[in-house]
Amino acid sequence: MRTMKMFLAVASLAVATVGANAQSKVYPQVVDDQLVIQGDKCGWDAGTVHTFSVVEANKDGYKYWGYYGLDHYENDVHFRKAGLVRSNNLTDWVKYEANPIIAANCRWPTVVMSDGKFYMFYAEYKGPNKDSRIVMAESENGIDFDNKRVVVPYADGEQNQNPFIYFNKNDGFFYLFYYNGTERAKNNPRWNVLVKKSKRVADLPQQKSYEVVTSNKTLAAPSVAYHGGTYYLLVEEFSDDTHTKWVTNAFSSKEVDRGYQRVTNNPVLYKNDACAFQYVLDGQLYVTYSHCTDLSKGQWVMRMMKTK
Repeated sequence: MRTMKMFLAVASLAVATVGANAQSKVYPQVVDDQLVIQGDKCGWDAGTVHTFSVVEANKDGYKYWGYYGLDHYENDVHFRKAGLVRSNNLTDWVKYEANPIIAANCRWPTVVMSDGKFYMFYAEYKGPNKDSRIVMAESENGIDFDNKRVVVPYADGEQNQNPFIYFNKNDGFFYLFYYNGTERAKNNPRWNVLVKKSKRVADLPQQKSYEVVTSNKTLAAPSVAYHGGTYYLLVEEFSDDTHTKWVTNAFSSKEVDRGYQRVTNNPVLYKNDACAFQYVLDGQLYVTYSHCTDLSKGQWVMRMMKTK
């Protein structure tokens, strides 16, 4: 009888362990999803709001500061600008009256605060749909950014873009995730998620990049969050080989920069939804993402969802 009881106890523990692991392979359930930002008609951001980075700044009367970029991937680099919005409840966002705060060649702004200073990472391009690089700029007030430095340089025939800056509270390191690839290559194109890490965000330009995941099909726009004991990596992909519909898929891992496996409930977003950024704010996992209202015309709005 004692042997049987021990067997049952071990079996119960095994089932519990398997159950816990299985749960980590499922992206959290969405409980709220709403429109948060759209471009002003005839304005500099009309119809093309595309990415949204949130910082808990607690500054100038606002708890949250948000930085948004535009689409214009195949257009002149002077159309690519960045704007600032602010909020106290993550729902009602007020646009900064002097937008844009970055006037040209700025796509995919992502911002983090460290020691009271704002650090913005974004992609610059040689031209429409040309080689890209990632730069970093600094600001004391979160509005005027300068001291621009190259973090990931241009490389012939390569895209280095879609940066996402993440501070990992579990180990005290800053991680810069980004997409690197040869999507314009005629033979054997590749899509990689790479990362740099550093104890000091200002030292990221000197760090070496290493691979997180790779694919032979479109896979870009990474973002990472830690929630419920699991790291989640979101990426944008096409729903099929027709390349007519964007989806957002998730990976999970117990480590921040390796071991990612696809979750079982993909796609997380599936209605021409892409360019997702993840944040844990007030203990809840939020995802900002770009929803396409007209793919042929490149029309986008920004939405935010909250998970259970």
